[in-house]
Order: sequence, then structure tokens, then C-alpha cells
Amino acid sequence: MPTVIVFIPGYQSVVPSTKSKFLQTWSIEHHCRFIAFNHDFTSVHSCVGTWFHHLLSVLYEKTGNDNVILVGASLGAWLALLVLIRKEVDISLRSRIRGILALGMSVNGTEVWLNEIQPIENRSNRNYIYHRPSSYSSTGFYDIPVSMLIDSKEYLLPIECDAIQLGCTQCSLIFMHGMFDSDVPYQRVIDFVSRLRTDRQGAIQIRLVHDGDHRLSRLEDLREIKSCLNDLIEILHNA
Repeated sequence: MPTVIVFIPGYQSVVPSTKSKFLQTWSIEHHCRFIAFNHDFTSVHSCVGTWFHHLLSVLYEKTGNDNVILVGASLGAWLALLVLIRKEVDISLRSRIRGILALGMSVNGTEVWLNEIQPIENRSNRNYIYHRPSSYSSTGFYDIPVSMLIDSKEYLLPIECDAIQLGCTQCSLIFMHGMFDSDVPYQRVIDFVSRLRTDRQGAIQIRLVHDGDHRLSRLEDLREIKSCLNDLIEILHNA
């Protein structure tokens, strides 16, 4: 069965990008189809649920009956995990998700941002805009609507549970994370991954990049991404 690589960008990220171009080249070299798309971050009514259902529409409409490897960056990795966890996902689609590469995964990032807001009263003010500092924005900050953070609560991953069962028996997962990630500390991801459960031993791996940051877009990061993809495709072909 053919394989399609689907790249899911992070919050306020757009394609084409360094990672998406690299993934497209890798896909061509390995005879895989490649899909990348942009989320709508401009609508005041959008939230994690909006972007998740956009991802589902792409998967239902664009991937046919192919095997799928999801490559998610930051927020995109969270969306990829939701495909294995949310009950509204059709079992036939879920069974075709054969690999997930989570790059700098932002675990419940919207809730982290919400809890940063001061004074606390603004956390429930749907009209409030949080100007969150960011070195990735040309303005030096992101304008984050509190309404988006509140509306995203329904899609939070159950990180307080001792065990989180993933609904796919054939999916291999690799979490690649930079130890110099100042946006999402790697310890948070290690703790989260320790709670994940699958029915197949060895299906979940963590690969730490000792000098990597949140973006994981340097040449040496791309080499590690290539290694992760090579491993996922080999596991798929040997299944």
C-alpha cells in the first residue's frame, strides 16, 4: 500500500518552510506522496478544535486508502496525537495512521499560555488579547485571543491520567525534542510520553537533541528528522 507523509505545522507557522521543503524532498526520494497545508490562524473564532477538524478533512479527502505518517511540529504534533485519541475519528482512518513524528511537541500549549496570563481575571475574559512574547514573531510577540484558549479546552490531552491509551495498534511514534527548547521544556514531554500506552511493545520512542531548540530546523536537526523518518518507514515496510 502506498504511503503519504502529512506535515502539520505549528501555531502561526506557514508552509512552505525549511522543514516542509525538507520533508517534501525526503518523500520524493522515498516514493511517498507529500501533503502540507496551512491552518487558518486569522479567524477570531478558530481554536484547536478548528485546526484538528481541518486536519481530519485533509486526511479524509486527500489520503485515499494510503498508509499515513503524520509529521507534526509543536501544536501540529498535538493535533496528530488527537487523531489517535479522539472518539470522532473513524476507525478506518485511524488504522491507516502508521507513524507519527512529533517535533518539539507542544503538550496542551493553549492551557500553558492561559495560565501565564496576569492578572488572573483576564483568563476568563473572552475579549482579552494576550500579547505573548515570542522570538519567532517579527513583532516580538503573538496576539493570542483568550477566547481561543478557552475554546481549546475541549481538546486538551489528559496529561493528569496515569495511562493514556492510544487507539491504534499499528502506529509507531517518535518524539523528537530539543533539550534547549525554551518554549516547551523537554521534561514536560518526557513526563507526558511516559503515560502513553499502546498494545505493541517498543512502539514509542523519545529522541532528545542535546543542543536543539524549539524549531528543530538546523541542518543537524534535519539530519535527525531524516533518521527518524527512515526508521518509521522501515518499521512500516517490515510490518
